[in-house]
Amino acid sequence: MEKLKRYMKMIKIINSKIVTPKAVEDNKILLIEGERILDICNGDKFLSDECEVVDAQGGYIIPGLIDIHCDALEFKLSPRPNVTIPHFLALSYYEKELLSCGITTQFHGVYWGDVLEKHRSVKTSLEMIEKILEYRQAAILNHKIFIRFDIVNFEAKDKLFNLIKNRVVDLLSFQYHLPGQAQFKSFEAFKNYYTKVRGWREEELREFVKKSHSFVFNLKEKKSLLREISQIAREFRIPLVSHDDDKKEKIRIMKDLGVKISEFPVNLEAALHTKENNMYVVVGAPNVVRGKSSCGNVSALYLIKEKAADIICSDYHLPSMLYAVVKLYQEGILKLPEAVNMVTLKPAEAVGLKDRGAILPGKIADIVIFKLRNNLPEVNKVFIKGRCVYSYE
Repeated sequence: MEKLKRYMKMIKIINSKIVTPKAVEDNKILLIEGERILDICNGDKFLSDECEVVDAQGGYIIPGLIDIHCDALEFKLSPRPNVTIPHFLALSYYEKELLSCGITTQFHGVYWGDVLEKHRSVKTSLEMIEKILEYRQAAILNHKIFIRFDIVNFEAKDKLFNLIKNRVVDLLSFQYHLPGQAQFKSFEAFKNYYTKVRGWREEELREFVKKSHSFVFNLKEKKSLLREISQIAREFRIPLVSHDDDKKEKIRIMKDLGVKISEFPVNLEAALHTKENNMYVVVGAPNVVRGKSSCGNVSALYLIKEKAADIICSDYHLPSMLYAVVKLYQEGILKLPEAVNMVTLKPAEAVGLKDRGAILPGKIADIVIFKLRNNLPEVNKVFIKGRCVYSYE
């Protein structure tokens, strides 16, 4: 073992500002040995002549971003209705985009249902999962599967169980998008979203809502079915997520099911109640960057100011993730380590990735070097497991 250790490649990164979970370390050297971070040390530490030197040129060193919710891949695979791009082509170029944004671990959101989404179905979702799994064998970064289970679709649960038992699922959420609750408080809000974003006609939506009365449900009545799904997910150690929480009653039900993460709470009361129940709160980076929700719900920036949010995900716009960190720091809302933790350490904790998410000795060396250019973050280098996989000067 000692002989093997001597031959492990060592890298030292100099001339940087190292962002740890609690501080920014200036004039220090980051040492990487093999796939892991070895140390943060002073420049006078003895190093082998064979050590590779990387000059960060005054840039910031942060952990690789961990994005636990992004729906962008389905549009890369199918950018137009009835248009499918070869998945190795789509994923290869998508990886380059992810790396240019500093993202080293990506949870791909996969809708699971057949009811409401015109161009989404269990069949198309299974095809998407197969493409990710096939590509993952040759992938550069870490690709994870995040199943977004539409709970009006219980007939799809058996196929979901098969995926869970085959250890395909890395994260699982419970969601439903019906008018009159959560994200869509009125039919008008529901209509505006699905006509503009999903291409539905108003008459189609009205017919859907009319038919939906047969399966519009009370969560209490469906709790036994939800419990069945959550139980098998917990058996396979899959973190559970609730979506668009709006009321204390729903949050209590989700907590009883073992849910530990609440993404996109629609108001401050729901976010605060979630925090009181020791659940992580996730907000979207585009909401942070814009300062407002696309659906008229609570501002993510406001939740962060009120200490009612823990994690920032890209949601659907990758560049917003790192920019949100910079915005929070530059506007004095958070200290830089606190802002960085929202896209690294906190998501790692929430989904059980204890081996990454912080610049600390022993952690996997998934790291990003970035500088500010015209007040915008520009990623210069990305390392995954100690290997430089992206470089831009």
